[in-house]
Amino acid sequence: MSKTLARGHLKTANHQRGAALIVSLVFLLILTIVSAASMQSATLQERMAGNAKDINMAFQASEAALRAAEAQLSQVNVGTFDGSNGLFLSCADPTDTRTACIEPDWSNHSATGWRVLPNSTISNVSRQPEYIIEELSNVADPNAALDSDRPVATLGYYLITARGYGASDRSMVVLSTTFKRNN
Repeated sequence: MSKTLARGHLKTANHQRGAALIVSLVFLLILTIVSAASMQSATLQERMAGNAKDINMAFQASEAALRAAEAQLSQVNVGTFDGSNGLFLSCADPTDTRTACIEPDWSNHSATGWRVLPNSTISNVSRQPEYIIEELSNVADPNAALDSDRPVATLGYYLITARGYGASDRSMVVLSTTFKRNN
């Protein structure tokens, strides 16, 4: 009886074709493909999260520059709009070559003329935020009282353009707002 079992066992061993090996190799191949795809997805998600954080930092820096410009315009003496210190005129003629009329290009990272916030204002950014203020126009206040012994009060309108950077120079956010001021 033991010879029969041994021979039967040997017979089945001779008839195996390696199906288990092929199935396990196919299964291993599928697992490898799935794990490689999930690693790519995780890497992409990590990059997207980093970029979102970088853009958010740039947005916050740009907001800080807007607040600084609004605080400057809220002061009694703003300064002279002569094309320096971030103060420019909004000239109607695009060919006007006066220094006060040539505001810097917001998309050029190396453009001069921007008012830069102090170094310790925003931390963990590649460059401190900066802004320019353009004086648009002064108009008579429609709600002002008309007194014969005083001139009509005027309102000044200003265009503020601010740009902030994130952890890298490649992330730049530009914000713009209009500010109304009693003169």
